[in-house]
Amino acid sequence: MQSPGHTMEPDGEDRFVVRVDGDLAGYVTQDPVRPGLWIAEDQKRRFMGRVYQPEKAATFLAAWFIAGDEA
Repeated sequence: MQSPGHTMEPDGEDRFVVRVDGDLAGYVTQDPVRPGLWIAEDQKRRFMGRVYQPEKAATFLAAWFIAGDEA
């Protein structure tokens, strides 16, 4: 499976907006309590998980977003 096409746009310091084809897929922010971890949140800011690499969080959010469209 290929990872979905998505972009990570800076949204302040240590924050990114994740978009798929221009549509909002979610947010990636640095965890203020657990240094080195990044928080993935969906479009409604619901917690989706923590990872060590922001790019992996963005890929997960993009895949989740696409899966929701196909369901």
